[in-house]
Amino acid sequence: MFLRNYRLALTAILALSVLAVPRLDAQMDMLPQIFRDLPPEMRQGLPIEMTHLEYRQLNRNVDFFSMFMSMFVPGYAMFQVEKPALGWTIAGARAAGYGMMAGAIVRQWDAWRDLTRLDAVSDIEYQRYIGNAFLFAGGIVVSGMTWAIDVIGAYHIAKSEKDFVIYKYGLRESHAENGMSEADEIAYIRRLVLQDSSSERRVRDELTASLRAFVAVFPDSDHRAEAEYYRGSILLGEGSHADALVAFTRQLFFFDDERFSPASRRHAIRIVHENRRRWSADWELLISMLEADGEQSPGERSMDRAERVRSYLTAFERLESDEFRRIFVDEALRIAHESPAAPIADFALHAAASQLERLGDAEDAVIVFSTLAAMYPDSEYRLDAVVRTARILDHMGQKPYAERFYRRVIEWYPDSTEAAEAEERLAPPAE
Repeated sequence: MFLRNYRLALTAILALSVLAVPRLDAQMDMLPQIFRDLPPEMRQGLPIEMTHLEYRQLNRNVDFFSMFMSMFVPGYAMFQVEKPALGWTIAGARAAGYGMMAGAIVRQWDAWRDLTRLDAVSDIEYQRYIGNAFLFAGGIVVSGMTWAIDVIGAYHIAKSEKDFVIYKYGLRESHAENGMSEADEIAYIRRLVLQDSSSERRVRDELTASLRAFVAVFPDSDHRAEAEYYRGSILLGEGSHADALVAFTRQLFFFDDERFSPASRRHAIRIVHENRRRWSADWELLISMLEADGEQSPGERSMDRAERVRSYLTAFERLESDEFRRIFVDEALRIAHESPAAPIADFALHAAASQLERLGDAEDAVIVFSTLAAMYPDSEYRLDAVVRTARILDHMGQKPYAERFYRRVIEWYPDSTEAAEAEERLAPPAE
């Protein structure tokens, strides 16, 4: 009897499970897409150049939950859209509002009975009550206004960032279906240039990033003069006169183009004249650099890039202000980084390290000199780099490290006069 009942129960369970399959499928179809399958963007794929930050911007949403949380966690919405400075500012303002409310309650704490007999209190007590009421109401207003700013401001930021990411990749897609070529990139940059204005901060940020990426990916592009001119114009508009001057001068020396060189020269000369007091020690040399390159002779036009870089760095190295010296270091390192295999790279590293040593940045000078010695064993500047590294380390009191470089001088250049100096440095002190 028991066995028969068991078989009937098992048969019923199997039948119900078979009948339940379509019902289960129907229930699955009612679930949100994210629980049933991969999100649509994961199936279709993301643009290869999209950053994780842009993906987050695309998916941010300031909703009712954010509004609710922001009521209890000051600055929550701003932190959600990754604006911590604004978030902490709002949190501070909300804290001030709460402090005003708490201060009003404390001031009125021992006189709550006045609320039931305002007609019987003295003028002084009544004025105190009115002041406390305004203080409490002011705290409510401050807290409420900053809460509204938190939510509305975060919503505006999230929407504007999302709109720009969609616009950016929609515009890029209109240029190319499978990756961006050099021509597509410069066309995209030109489109951003046409929209660049003080009110379009996101366009300016994207233009700056695109120019930086274009120069890094296409350092020898035929459009490099155009890119450098745009970079100089952006820096000039932002008030960074020294950096703008360098960008315009770089375009003139390295990427001469009759479409942009006249405008770059005009901007550069105007910058120098407007800052003649600030750069009084270098004013005359800067003007001569710009004027000397104004009318090039046939020989100068045929000068190869290495010679032009050498001429540029040699002239730049003569500038005396620390501001230009540090910019010179950045320029020299940039040149060496852009073209590490070029015959001018070792010269650029040597020039940068020498300038760092003059500026008193001993540690950085050692790093650059050591990089030159390691990367360019056949360089004419290698011996000087090793010797000066040893001297700097010796002067810094790091004698064990200095001795290693002195030994390299003896090993690599045994017949040089510097080897004799190294042997003298390594000799034990006389008793």
